[in-house]
Amino acid sequence: MVCRPYPCPSLSVLPSRPPEIRSETGRSSLPAVTSYRSLDELDLRHVLDGRIVVVRDGLAQLTPTGSWTRAALAAIASAVSPEAAQQVSERGLEHIHTVADIDQLRAVRDDLDRRLRPAARHLLLRFADLLPPQSRKVYVSEHLGVRIMPPRAIVHGREGELGGYTGFMVPTGAHVDSWFNTAVNSVNLWMALSRVRRDNGLLIWPAAYRRSLLHEGVRLLPGQAVGEPVEVQLDPGDLLLFAGDHLHGTRPNSGPETRWVVTKRICLGPPRYHPRATGWVPYLDPRLLGTPLRPLAPLRSVLTAGRARQLVRQTRRRLNSRGT
Repeated sequence: MVCRPYPCPSLSVLPSRPPEIRSETGRSSLPAVTSYRSLDELDLRHVLDGRIVVVRDGLAQLTPTGSWTRAALAAIASAVSPEAAQQVSERGLEHIHTVADIDQLRAVRDDLDRRLRPAARHLLLRFADLLPPQSRKVYVSEHLGVRIMPPRAIVHGREGELGGYTGFMVPTGAHVDSWFNTAVNSVNLWMALSRVRRDNGLLIWPAAYRRSLLHEGVRLLPGQAVGEPVEVQLDPGDLLLFAGDHLHGTRPNSGPETRWVVTKRICLGPPRYHPRATGWVPYLDPRLLGTPLRPLAPLRSVLTAGRARQLVRQTRRRLNSRGT
């Protein structure tokens, strides 16, 4: 199938409750979709091989039950009103847009980002601790993505001023993370705080995984055959894991519910960066965090060609700014 800027009409859909284990390993146009109940069953090699993995109720294994939902309600109480938070508590996070306008939604998202950032660091370290022994060392990223996607009718006409919230409040088109600044061997953790439905979720094009795709740094160029997308459905508390180098993008929210997701990133093995990436971010050795050796935690990322290219880009920008 030739890719359009947004979803193709035919979708292969992850069922809301897939079989508990489907571990077929044959190569095909679509990878196996594997569903687990426990983090201690995960082998991240399979994710980097292209498999899409769901851990049912996985968030409860990483943080006290309901704590992130309570943080979301506290953000609503602060940015909107205690009465709005009470209504959302009774009806569900999916209904935030019925009690808050777009400016208030933006304030809720920013407030929740601040509230979750320290807890998200601890969550990622716990994730690394709960994994069974892996084939290579796991590195962690400081990345945090608080993504609150209201129905598109709510943001219609405001997309321009929300450009800085692309991927966080307004949809982002099909892309590969390593085109920007992440490692080519990174794994995305996509944690659902609300229902993720077919009409407001995430699209992944597995047939395009690790193919050479034409792009403009941040956007996939149209007209390329990328296969059929997989569309994701999750229940609150589910975790989705997929390789950052999968071609993926936001499903524009055509449904009646706001979608709440929080994302973090890890890396299996020493970070490796795309030679034409537009940026660079470090991944940290979790064993050194919280120790006197904390300054050395990003060393494996610093000692890469990706970091050297980033220094060159920064130097050129400084020189250009002086020249103007």
